[in-house]
Amino acid sequence: MSRKRLTIFLCVLLVLLILPTTLPFMLGHIVLPWWAYAFYACIVLVNAGIYLVQRCLLIDRYFVQGRIGAYVLLSTAVFLVGLGLQYFLHSVFNRFEIGDGLTVQDYLGFGVNLSQLVMMSILQLVTTFVALAVGMSDEWRVAAFHYHEAEKKNRTLVRDVQDLKGQVDALKRPAGQQDSITVKIDLIKKQLRLDDILYVQSDGDYIVIHLADGSAPMVLMTLKALEKQLPFDRFCRIHRSFLVNVDKVEGLKGGKVSIAGNLLPLSDSSKARFFEILSHKPISMRMQG
Repeated sequence: MSRKRLTIFLCVLLVLLILPTTLPFMLGHIVLPWWAYAFYACIVLVNAGIYLVQRCLLIDRYFVQGRIGAYVLLSTAVFLVGLGLQYFLHSVFNRFEIGDGLTVQDYLGFGVNLSQLVMMSILQLVTTFVALAVGMSDEWRVAAFHYHEAEKKNRTLVRDVQDLKGQVDALKRPAGQQDSITVKIDLIKKQLRLDDILYVQSDGDYIVIHLADGSAPMVLMTLKALEKQLPFDRFCRIHRSFLVNVDKVEGLKGGKVSIAGNLLPLSDSSKARFFEILSHKPISMRMQG
């Protein structure tokens, strides 16, 4: 809570505390018993505490950050605790004797006591909604938007760092160390020799691995996940849907990569890395068309 909002809150609280001591005189010099003032002050302070908990803790840390489930759970707990405190204060002040052996509860009667409890519940609900209204002002909606945008960028950054780490680890791997990968085909783990893989094609949640013998097993995994398992200097992502074994490239035709008679698309964003890997390979490319 900013200093300006805190000042406004304290001023409102001060007015609420002073109001019952001045209003009776304004209405005709009515003097209320001291316990009535004390009871009113306690109720005001309890709801002020609930407002502060909602505004400075629950709304800022949970509601604005999109953690609605946690906010509802904790807000309900705070609401019940506040009601418990108010009912406890109500029962304490109802035991005061006002004369002739009568207590406040006897004097006010059941109907008035019930209406007081209902009003305290309504007052606490209003306090909660006011805290929400203030917390979700334009200033905080903008803050919530920026927070979610930062969270989204942070998740993207973490994924990019993990991908780069995998690529660096692949570069550090000694040449010739890896000659096969293990994938699950039809719920059975199988090893595929890297030399047998021509290219891999993405197909929704699956990938299709095209092998030198003409078979094309389908595997439940993403192209990015498979790319992390393959040597960085032998396999290259040439398109968002295609990953090729650079050793199996036969040539280029019309801006497409030719492998085993198949022409695969080569995206502009992948050309630099594709030709860089290709430049280190003893391959005689046939530039066709």
